[in-house]
Amino acid sequence: MTTTFVTRHAGAIDWAREANLLPEGCVVVSSFDAERVQPGDLVIGTLPAQVAARICERGGRYQHLTIDLPENLRGSELTAAQMRACRARLEEFDIQRSTLRPRSSAHPARNVHVVLASGENLPNLIPALASAMKAQQVVILASRAMARNAVTLRHGLLRAGLDEHSVRIYPEDCPDHDLKTLLCWARERAGELHAEYPTDRLILNLTGGNKLMTVAFQQAFRVFAEIIYCDTERDRIDYFHPLARTPEKLPVDLLRIDSYLAVQGYRLRHEEPDAIGIEQRAELTRQLVSHAPAVQKLFGELNFAASRYRQCRPLDARVPSQPAGPAKEIVDRMVELKLLDPADNHVRVASECASGYLGGGWLEEWCWLAGKELEQGEKGRRLHRTRWGINLKIDPWDGSSVQAGDAYPLNELDAAFVHRNRMLLIECKSGQQVSDPGEGQDILNKLEALGKHVGGRLDTKWLLSARRIDSGKQVWQRAQKYGIRIVPPEDLGNLKAEVLTWMTT
Repeated sequence: MTTTFVTRHAGAIDWAREANLLPEGCVVVSSFDAERVQPGDLVIGTLPAQVAARICERGGRYQHLTIDLPENLRGSELTAAQMRACRARLEEFDIQRSTLRPRSSAHPARNVHVVLASGENLPNLIPALASAMKAQQVVILASRAMARNAVTLRHGLLRAGLDEHSVRIYPEDCPDHDLKTLLCWARERAGELHAEYPTDRLILNLTGGNKLMTVAFQQAFRVFAEIIYCDTERDRIDYFHPLARTPEKLPVDLLRIDSYLAVQGYRLRHEEPDAIGIEQRAELTRQLVSHAPAVQKLFGELNFAASRYRQCRPLDARVPSQPAGPAKEIVDRMVELKLLDPADNHVRVASECASGYLGGGWLEEWCWLAGKELEQGEKGRRLHRTRWGINLKIDPWDGSSVQAGDAYPLNELDAAFVHRNRMLLIECKSGQQVSDPGEGQDILNKLEALGKHVGGRLDTKWLLSARRIDSGKQVWQRAQKYGIRIVPPEDLGNLKAEVLTWMTT
């Protein structure tokens, strides 16, 4: 690192020496080329604003020689004594250019996004899809530690609609520490990308990377690129540069379930639910939901019978009691729909499909019915069919196995809704296992893992329970700690309204 004093005045040089402001090795010059500045270099002088700005852009420091000069001394050659009398001093300025260098063309051909790969891919994907700055080209810069995330981000961008030739990962590893190294590397990339895309609109997304990378890339790219930050929590894109630019409001419908999962590292198996069967069972499902608090014993018997059927014991898959009231109406309806077969003084599970519904599948179908109604909602309160689903089977997009050490395989989502670029994950349970300390903990752990790996930083997690859970129970307290909302039997009927509230809040 060097120190350069730029002046043509002998009095200024004498003043600086007497004040011990010229360290050993300091260079005194009468003119200066800012393009020679290296990160950390110090330049002292009374330079024009654009030159001082360039010094700062290249990672240097600029100290301005400030003098409180009276009118009668203006235009005079000052001595060191006169400078001291005028309170001569050095003041350090960090000057930021608020305009971009002119492009080679006044009409940019494409929007080119430059992004820093990080542990959260969604904020890098979302601005590339926003209509105000929709990307035609994306360049991903990644450190060695983020190499895998960069590949996943590329996959997500392709699934979101960009073509194979429009997304590339820069071949060199980006440094992630040591500010001087970062500044040099970022400045080289800025120059290369400006030369490669001279007529295009360069947009640097600084939502990724660490703090040092943010500082370095903001300095290096300020001359050539607009610089943005994606504030997913507040649904907007802010401009770091130019500073006066008005933030962009994020559209609510940029992501589908498949593109959301893709950028999170998962591939959705395209398996459509049995819509005709769900509609045929819709009235029964509504009965189960509306009477859930009153038929707790029946739920236990249905779960037990369904479990026996799945254990290849169909003769033992019986509902032994003689229900009355709402429970009897429900059982009669199940017999009518051939979910249960009458046999002597009891009824039995009729089929494998029936065992899935009776064992809790009706809760997932309740989510499907809510989603179907939301499809028909008014503008702003509507969910497109590609943004919700039930029984979603997912796999790592690259064919890899579940992460080592993960005791809760992430291969199925009971229900999921995507809106405002975030995900609502729902786990459905109709059995008493939710209240068991061990099994309840496993359920919460799985939902927590789904939120972390699949939903992302702004995920919402709900556990729909057909069985009552005492708020004093350990599982309830742990759910609060994990940020998981438990929806009890008496609140199941409000599911559509609650999802709508989640969408619009």
